Amino acid sequence: MPIPMLRSALVATLVLAGSVASADPISKEACVDAHSRGQDARDTGKVSLARKLFLTCAQTSCPALVQNDCAKFANELDQAQPTITFSARDTNGTDLPDTTVYVDDILIVTRLDDGRPHDTDPGRHVVKFQNNGRDQVMTVVLNSGEKGRAVTAKFPSAALPEPTSKPGTPAGAVPVTTLTPPPPRPVVPAKPATVHPTGAKLALVAGGVALVGGGALYIVGAGKVPSDCSSSSKTCTVGPGDPELTTASHALRLENIGLAVGAIGAAALVGGAIWYFKGSHTEHEEQPGFAAVPWISPTSAGISFSGRL
Repeated sequence: MPIPMLRSALVATLVLAGSVASADPISKEACVDAHSRGQDARDTGKVSLARKLFLTCAQTSCPALVQNDCAKFANELDQAQPTITFSARDTNGTDLPDTTVYVDDILIVTRLDDGRPHDTDPGRHVVKFQNNGRDQVMTVVLNSGEKGRAVTAKFPSAALPEPTSKPGTPAGAVPVTTLTPPPPRPVVPAKPATVHPTGAKLALVAGGVALVGGGALYIVGAGKVPSDCSSSSKTCTVGPGDPELTTASHALRLENIGLAVGAIGAAALVGGAIWYFKGSHTEHEEQPGFAAVPWISPTSAGISFSGRL
């Protein structure tokens, strides 16, 4: 017997040693039948079935020619047969060992605890995972000689418990969260405001400025009056043509201007004060204010005033 064929026979014999040690030797007819049916299964792509048949006719009780062929064919199919592993997890990555797996509607495993590979024929297969009443179905295509192909099913994670409904809420109704609006802010009534005329304010300011300016002019004029002259009598002891007369005239003029401006300022202050208090009124709503808007054009310029005075 050639060495390769002897090695194949030894492999097949060792594989079957544990399973057929206590079994009765098969008949010559059974060996020939397994040899023939194994080739038919191999030719139609049923690698798993063909390999089992070839291992059956590779026993030492079979005729030598049949035994050698079956051992060689079983060894070849062992290399060509793809294997597949199964796993199931939820979307959190947690393993789900309590899962059943079917391949082409044939039950393969009832639990995924050992992680061992399973022999499968090459080609297209429909794999169905069942876990806790849920199914995941996928299609895989296995190539000849592909080993350890991993197929994993993803199941949704366990849903969180639904919130407890209030008494009287219909079953399946979506609970509605009622938002309580914040308490309204207390309305504080507006305090009545006393409004004074803007014109009165301007009169008081202008009167004060005029009074101070007039007083300053009068003081300056009085200081320039020569010692030989008297402001009250408007006379000088010097003779005609004396320069002190001109100085005294200028000083007297400043005094008069100062008195006039001061008198106007005092009048404006008094009138403005009367207007300020007499013209005031109480109101709750905002009144139109006083506005001054400057304007300019190619030929003139000025300030435009609007509002109540």
